[in-house]
Amino acid sequence: MVVGIVVAVVVLLVAGVVGKLYFDYADEPGGGPGGEPVAQCALSDSLKQQAHVSSFRLIQAPAEAEKGMKQTHCAWEQTKGRDGRNPRTIHVLVYDYAKFSDKSDRNEEMAEGNYTSFTSYASGSQAKQVDGLGDQAMVVIPSSSTDLTEVNLLVRRGAVVWNIRYFGRDKGFLSDSAFPVDDAEAVARRTAEELVR
Repeated sequence: MVVGIVVAVVVLLVAGVVGKLYFDYADEPGGGPGGEPVAQCALSDSLKQQAHVSSFRLIQAPAEAEKGMKQTHCAWEQTKGRDGRNPRTIHVLVYDYAKFSDKSDRNEEMAEGNYTSFTSYASGSQAKQVDGLGDQAMVVIPSSSTDLTEVNLLVRRGAVVWNIRYFGRDKGFLSDSAFPVDDAEAVARRTAEELVR
């Protein structure tokens, strides 16, 4: 009798653990459809499909002031039930120095300094120069945990700097895993190609 109760408890416990693992695996990430994107962060439908994101969120709108650096921070995230079960996110930060001062040379110097400060943290990470994007561009692949893929693409064109970060993971039944870095690089590069005009 006691053995039967112990076996029943163990079976229920195992069923509970397996059930929890399955529901975590099957659950799709994301929320609602999000808001309307601002021009600095607007992406094509085909890119959003490739990146598995469709929900726009404006984190920081550029300042309304006539002078100074204009910073925009936005994110493209997943819409639950639309973009799949593997979490993906694109963050875009835009640092626009075009109207920082009345001197265009000074504005470009400020953007160059901003770009250099970002690229200086690339030591110890996989980093490489990228041709064909803006005046300067570098892709940085930080050392990440084994279940996360992350790519940062830094681009400067004139007096504007873009910091594009694409990251996510593939959900597994027992544990999550990274997705191919080449896929992440392709999404980050295509994002830059659409935004850096």
